[in-house]
Amino acid sequence: MNYQRVDTAYAGEWSAIATRLQPVLTDPGFRKDSVETYRPRQQSVRQLHTGPDGTKEVRRTGRKIEVLNNRTRAGGDSEFLDAAALVADAYTGFLFGSSWLSVNGRELRVLQPRELDGESCQLVAGSLAPGFGAAAGDDFIAWIGTESRLLKRLQFSLNGLDSTRGADVDVVFSEHWKAADGSVWAGRFVEHIQRPVKAKAHEWRMMTLSLDGRKMR
Repeated sequence: MNYQRVDTAYAGEWSAIATRLQPVLTDPGFRKDSVETYRPRQQSVRQLHTGPDGTKEVRRTGRKIEVLNNRTRAGGDSEFLDAAALVADAYTGFLFGSSWLSVNGRELRVLQPRELDGESCQLVAGSLAPGFGAAAGDDFIAWIGTESRLLKRLQFSLNGLDSTRGADVDVVFSEHWKAADGSVWAGRFVEHIQRPVKAKAHEWRMMTLSLDGRKMR
């Protein structure tokens, strides 16, 4: 997270069950593709989502959240704003991976190793306080490849919304990109709901990445 600015673009698809179970969080009318700017030192995120209903701009700085749908400020619906904050925080964690968890994780402990995609992984459990979005706290388990040293899977709770409290999901990271400075970034993300039901939720890919103005692709 030693960058002043990171720009990226994503393209993805939601599963039907995810949009049915969590319409506010998934927001499929707007959240299909996105262009995102992260300024880690300012704890700032700007996400410009696009979908069949138009554009959704999310600005997250620290614990503040602002949302504009089709350039009109959205407000008054706490669940809608909390969902946008949860997504902004979670995607920051997905993008920066282990480095983000090392800064924000608390009460870290090592669990028994397990295998994923043919590689033994060290499992590190911990908590986030505050958690994603409006959550007072969330729990996570990070799967880190023993040989690759890459974050390969992240299991976590979603306590930031009444409708997701008690749910568990995970994201599997693959197709990593390596930058000229040696940093490594996940290029493909697959999210599954683990509780209350087991189902694929979302799959998306990184389309472009720029680090402090130096474009990788």
